[in-house]
Amino acid sequence: MLQKYASFVVNNAAQVNSIENGLRTLTYVLPGRFADAELASEAIYTLLSFVGVYHDKLLAQAAIKGLLVDKQGQPLKLDPTVFSRYHGQMAHASDVYRVAAHVLSCVQYAEKLVEMVAAKRLGNRRRWQVVTWIEITKVVLRLALLRASGQRMVTGAVVPEREVDPGSLGSTKHMEQGVDAKKQWKGGRSRLSFTSVREILQQAEGNADLGAFVANSPQNAERIAPASSLMHRLNALGLTGELLFILRPLIYVLSMRKLGANNWRAWALSLLIELTSRQMLRSDINVPRTLERDEMARRKWLFVYYLVRMPFFEQFTEK
Repeated sequence: MLQKYASFVVNNAAQVNSIENGLRTLTYVLPGRFADAELASEAIYTLLSFVGVYHDKLLAQAAIKGLLVDKQGQPLKLDPTVFSRYHGQMAHASDVYRVAAHVLSCVQYAEKLVEMVAAKRLGNRRRWQVVTWIEITKVVLRLALLRASGQRMVTGAVVPEREVDPGSLGSTKHMEQGVDAKKQWKGGRSRLSFTSVREILQQAEGNADLGAFVANSPQNAERIAPASSLMHRLNALGLTGELLFILRPLIYVLSMRKLGANNWRAWALSLLIELTSRQMLRSDINVPRTLERDEMARRKWLFVYYLVRMPFFEQFTEK
């Protein structure tokens, strides 16, 4: 049954993607339409997140096997981002990393729905207990990722990004067909596929200039570097900053439960921890690499949330 479903998704990727986008649009117009519409909308969105990840995995596997073609009918070649390569290689090298990353992603997809259900069915007090346990779970999983990665920064998303755009696909090949193994060489450790010298010569009818081919190829060190070199191993200062960042949401929830959601001390404590964490990491990582720059930029944008958190929102932003 699963094989038939996988075959259907691969052979109708564009149509399946259109259905997913249509259902996601539906989640924006449902709230307010009927009782529990917000809950139904969030449930649909959460389900689509899980389904979307599964579909992305099916398409990526099909592309690796040579089962997908582009608009010109040529086998689709994956060009994974540095982000996807890092997390893919880490997951391949460590079972702990792979399991923790997938469980953390599932928690992130479902946490808002679980919180809404808890608030509606259990009341506000029990809701905060549920939120606390969600944050504890996320802290444990992120600590596991931090350890499994060799004390490297833990990014916001921890599973590879979508590598295949369904809109760029042409008519797919039959599932039984695959790419000729002689046309590509696959690295045992990096798991990257490269066009073989034999194929280059055949395509150029024996007149290929290998020197020009190499010179014209993208010379990006991060494109072929192992995962361990895509992020710095944190020293004591940076590791302390990363631990503060991981613990910050849990500390914020606990302080709100103790002091109240509208208490300025809880708001200021969370902001202070985040600022301290950022400064420690910046002091440790003098020359950030691509993934670290992107993650630091993402964390910088998180400061915007302090404008819409109570009590700042009530006293300043709302006015």
